[in-house]
Amino acid sequence: MLLQDFYKIIDITSDESGINAIIKLNPNHEVYKGHFPDQAVVPGVIQLQIVKEILENHLDKKVFMGSVPQVKYLIPITPEEITELSISINYKNNEEGNIKTSVLVSFGDAVFTKAKITFSEDKQ
Repeated sequence: MLLQDFYKIIDITSDESGINAIIKLNPNHEVYKGHFPDQAVVPGVIQLQIVKEILENHLDKKVFMGSVPQVKYLIPITPEEITELSISINYKNNEEGNIKTSVLVSFGDAVFTKAKITFSEDKQ
């Protein structure tokens, strides 16, 4: 985990083409003192890191975030108000050995983030 104690996985289910995880955010984490002190917001880059970590856990291997052809931050995630998130990752392997994903970060009817990310196996 990139940031110790930033979130924890409450529930996770998966099949051959997708992963659905429910995570609980820690609204008291140090990162919010800088992003932002008066109105804490989950940084977009951390949202993508959470997706990467969930995918790595599911695949049981390290991956490298190769390209992010699309990411839309639709609604800010304020951890004081929104403590749980649903992370849905649909994925498929392509001919080059890359993992193409379609990601949705939501909770209930609220959709916070949509992204398309291509990962490759981290050879390091």
